[in-house]
Order: sequence, then C-alpha cells, then structure tokens
Amino acid sequence: MSGPLAGVRVLDFGLLTAGANTSAMLADLGADVIKIESGAYLDPFRVVGKVDNDEGWWNRSPQFRFTNRNKRGLALNLKDPEGQRVIRELARHCDVVVENFRRGVLDRAGLGYQALKEINPRIVFAAISSQGDTGPERMNVSFGSTLDATSGIASLTGYEGEEPRISGMDVNYPDQIVSLFATGIVITAVMEARRSGKGAFLDFSQREVASFTLGEEILAASADPLHSLAPRDNGTRQDAYRCKDGRWIAVTHDEHGLAAWCANQDRDDAVASLLARGIAAAPCNDGNDLLNDKDLVGVTLVRDEHGGLVKGLPYRLDGKGITIERAAPDLGQHTDEVLRELLGYDDVELAKLKTSGVTSTTPTVGDV
Repeated sequence: MSGPLAGVRVLDFGLLTAGANTSAMLADLGADVIKIESGAYLDPFRVVGKVDNDEGWWNRSPQFRFTNRNKRGLALNLKDPEGQRVIRELARHCDVVVENFRRGVLDRAGLGYQALKEINPRIVFAAISSQGDTGPERMNVSFGSTLDATSGIASLTGYEGEEPRISGMDVNYPDQIVSLFATGIVITAVMEARRSGKGAFLDFSQREVASFTLGEEILAASADPLHSLAPRDNGTRQDAYRCKDGRWIAVTHDEHGLAAWCANQDRDDAVASLLARGIAAAPCNDGNDLLNDKDLVGVTLVRDEHGGLVKGLPYRLDGKGITIERAAPDLGQHTDEVLRELLGYDDVELAKLKTSGVTSTTPTVGDV
C-alpha cells in the first residue's frame, strides 16, 4: 500500500459501518489494515448483504465489499484460546486496534486494551461503541435509529408539527459520522505514540459524537429552559416539489403556488430558473444521479477491480479521491500470507491452525 499512512499497521475488528469504515479510511490512506474474522463470526455485512445461497455466498455481499476495500483478510477465531494467542502475537507488530464490539467482548477474550498494552505499550486502541466504555448504558445494544433518538438528532429532523424522524437503515447517520471523527483522532494518536512511545485508549461513544453535532441547539436550551429541540418553522418554507418529468427539487422560499409551477417544469429547468431569481434550489439527487456525477468520481463512489461499487473518501488528497489498491477480501483470504510475513509461521504451523478450525473460512451453521 502507498499513501501518507504507509508503514502503519491496523488490527481491525471493526464491523458493519462504525468500526469497519473507520479502518477502511485508514486503509485508503495507506495503512496495512488486517481485518480479523472467522467462520465462527462473520462481519454481519456479509450476511445482511447475502445475494445467493451458493458456495462462497459470504464473499459476495455488496455491502461488505462496499465498506472493506483496501484491507487484508485474516481468519482467526476469537473464541478459541489458540486464536487469541495468535492475535496477541500480532498485536506486537501493530500500531492500532479498531473495534466496535459490545463492551467487554475483547476483555473477556484477553484482547482488551489493558492486555494488549502490556504486549505493546505504543498500541492505539480505538473502541467505538453505542454509549461509550463507561456509564450506566454502556451495555445497551443500539442501531442508527436508537442513536438518532438518544442523541437528539431525530427531534430536529422533519417539519414543525410532525413526529421525530430517524435517518433509517439506509443511512444510519450516527454510524457514518463516528467513523469520520474516529479516523482523524486515531491518526493523531498514532503520531503522538510515535513521538512519545506511549499509546492510548480512545473511547468513542456514537451517541456523544452525534450529540456533539447539535452544539448550538444544546447551548440554546441551556440559556432558555423552554427551548425545545424540535422541528420548527423559521419563517421560510423548505420543501421538496415534484416536477413534470417526475423528478424532485428542494427549494427554500417564501412564495405561494410553487408546487403547481414545478409541476409544469422539468427538474433541471426549474432549478435553473429559481436560481436565476435568487431562490435557493437544488435537484433531489438519487443514487443514479450520484453515480453518474463526474465531479464525485473517487469521492462518493468508485468501482473496484471487479467492477463492484465501493464507498469513496469524504475528502480529496492533492485533488484526488480514493484509490482502490485492493478489493475487499474474501473471508480469510490473506491468512497464510499475514501469518508468514509477520509471525514467521511455516507450513506445519499453518496446517495445524487450519485443522483445528482456528483459521476456518467456512461459516458455521449459526452464521448462515
């Protein structure tokens, strides 16, 4: 891998979006990200994105491939003492751990921060969780919807007089934003660890990160106890209107009759006309619009070597978006390669791990 993080190695236990996208962005910047899974426990995106029941279905999930580009895949069973031993060996050679398991999972396996810090004092351990590593709600199971609700975001989404709205399974907004914050702070912590020789435990609460984005609303409530975090009318309408060609535009305005006017205009003509009159308007882009927008190539979306869609970078480096140097790995695709390279394992040791099931690359019944 090439890039500004070349030479940084990440032990990746990240799942779904919050964890896996954090490590993916580190990989996009050149870090050697080693994704740990096994037949005993898959990244749930492999199952959620299941497209068929044929042999190897777990390697064909679009959702998984979308979020795990530029990584190497290592199969190790976290529940097996031998698998735990191998991971502890690997930790000696890594700079970062990324995980978003329920609190306590890695601690019980002897793979939490305190255990790995004894092995590698400069390890940066990024723990991404729903409610954070401490507090009365630390063990709560959460999804994007519950985090939208508890953070306060849902109360502000929508229109005055309507019920709160959540971002939903298609967006899971709190999962997306925590990976952006986590990536930046991990990089900063690695820089400090290389300067001082001391790592850090980074405690990311998705709920807290989401609430952080509502700073002005929380400040207003502190000054006025009657201030409500709720959708409200600011005197100017913000609406979406269907146009003659069946497409939609978003408009901020204080005019009447706009719906009827839009119904007689094609979308792009309507937007151009409104902008010419000084009215804020924009097309409501759908997936096809974003896919075909040449300005977003390598940023919002890109294709890997197999032609599959991959999530892009939220920024550009030297004017360029993401570079796919390695498609998302099949389950355990690089197991032998990584264990030979980093730990010096030979054929006998690799065969022993495979025979015992520690490096299994076939899902168990429970995962199917």
